[in-house]
Amino acid sequence: MEHAVPILIKVIIIFAGILLLNRFGAHLAVSLLAGSLSLGLWMGLTPIKLSTCLYKSVIDHQTISLAVIVWLIMVMSDIMGKSGHMKRLVISFTRIAKDARIVGTVMSALIGLLPMPGGALFSAPMVDESLSMVKATPEHKTALNYWFRHIWEYWWPLYPGVILAIALLDVETWRYMLFAAPMTLLSIGAGYYFIIKPMDKSSSNMEGRITMQGVKAFIYEMMPIIIIVLSIVVITGLISLIHMISENIPVPSLTPVVIGLVAAIIWVCRTNRIAPSGLLKSTLGRSNLTMLFLIVSIMLFKGVMTNSGAVTGIRDELITYGIPPLLLIIIMPFFSGLILGIAVGFVGASFPLVIPLFPAGDTYIFFSYAVLAYTFGYMGMMLSPVHLCFAVTRDYFKANIGGSYSFIIKSSIAVLILGCVLFMISTFLHGLAAG
Repeated sequence: MEHAVPILIKVIIIFAGILLLNRFGAHLAVSLLAGSLSLGLWMGLTPIKLSTCLYKSVIDHQTISLAVIVWLIMVMSDIMGKSGHMKRLVISFTRIAKDARIVGTVMSALIGLLPMPGGALFSAPMVDESLSMVKATPEHKTALNYWFRHIWEYWWPLYPGVILAIALLDVETWRYMLFAAPMTLLSIGAGYYFIIKPMDKSSSNMEGRITMQGVKAFIYEMMPIIIIVLSIVVITGLISLIHMISENIPVPSLTPVVIGLVAAIIWVCRTNRIAPSGLLKSTLGRSNLTMLFLIVSIMLFKGVMTNSGAVTGIRDELITYGIPPLLLIIIMPFFSGLILGIAVGFVGASFPLVIPLFPAGDTYIFFSYAVLAYTFGYMGMMLSPVHLCFAVTRDYFKANIGGSYSFIIKSSIAVLILGCVLFMISTFLHGLAAG
């Protein structure tokens, strides 16, 4: 009677248990660890085999490189915030912009390039000031600040959720970025139509004007971001050359991101004269350790899913029962995002379950499914009432939750519909080209 309960049902029950534990107060890392242990034992792993599986997952190079990247991201965000660099970056743009609506939008988007917990609260006062001449309600301001703060997180490799997705997918960073970037354009379009366009456009920032000095100041403050982008492009090219010489030279796929982050941190420290003691304080912050615990727990869950036979078992059962894999690929990330309210959470909880359902053998189709799954998870997260950025933004503007959601829901539905249309058209055209 070992297989009396289908593996798919076992995994769904464990998955629901993880979400419920987190919903009732347990940290997501603790919930995932409990889920890993329960799944391993339910799948028939002995305590010794389960312990071995967990140990190998912890020391795996993928886990270590992922932990290093997330740590560096947290450090850079912290020192840029405390040194005032992030604030200078936003102010430098206000001096060269004219349309008040665009100033408010770009302010929240610029802060979004540098992920930080509750970062929407950092941009909210600047959005409020830039929209002071515009007839915008608190709910409208909340929606603008919240939505455009999150337009990059589909692909921008500083977000732990994106880095985790790339690690779990086991793909090159630049390839994932290339496939996921169009979702940012769709989000900008939806946000413009449902949030920016209804605003009064008669007012403008009369002080804003484009000058060479202003553009130079803006570029200078943008240097940490520019350094990271250039590092990814240049080092990826060098890695390609290395592989052309010899394919036997192993280079971890996340290497360009690590090098870019280290270079950017050095730049920020030198520019802002950060003392070694200040850098050390940012490096050893408690929030860093909490995030690392979450990353390790996610990788443990992935390891148990693979080594217990759950992954291959689910695939076999789907074929037997005729359940459309595409249905699970979009539903599981969406509800994970809705319940957990954080990108690294929905990726960690659902991607180990849905990645094995992606069609194998065709790189284009694989990436198309990956972006679709991430988009549904992300929109679930954007609609989550427990999303920290939404909570702090609404509180700052003293906005009504229903009125704020009216803008977010319309934009989210538009992105999901457009994302599905893009997925169907692109996969159809690819099929015709391949055929």
